[in-house]
Amino acid sequence: MTVKYTIEKFQPQHANYILSFGEVENFKIDYNTQDLPTQDAWTGFYLGQPIVCGGIHSLWETNNVAEVWVIMQRNANKHKLFMLKNIKKYLEDIINEKNYQRIQASIRADFKDGIRFAEWFGMESEGLMKKYGPDGKDYLRLARII
Repeated sequence: MTVKYTIEKFQPQHANYILSFGEVENFKIDYNTQDLPTQDAWTGFYLGQPIVCGGIHSLWETNNVAEVWVIMQRNANKHKLFMLKNIKKYLEDIINEKNYQRIQASIRADFKDGIRFAEWFGMESEGLMKKYGPDGKDYLRLARII
């Protein structure tokens, strides 16, 4: 029996692979995946190919605030159960282990699947950040207070 889904420690080339499918127009210019935090980060694979990667990292040493980042393959809905179950479990484990009080994310305003996932994860919108991203696009700030 072939194992369809696996999870491994995140490597920047995983994000490059996912982004190369066109979700972000100029990802090599706008998003330096080499700078993504890797300590608490992972990649989900389907049949050996990266389909989602993400992580969580502390912003401040004193007040337990963390930023969540997730990069999903375009049209990843066919992998929705795998991603929802595993991303949520991974993030919840890290949140509990590190005793985070606030987690937040910046999500492109036109990335409906990402916004839907953040809301499903218990995050609420804190507002629109116009021309926020490196690509000049609008982003939403979403956060969850624990």
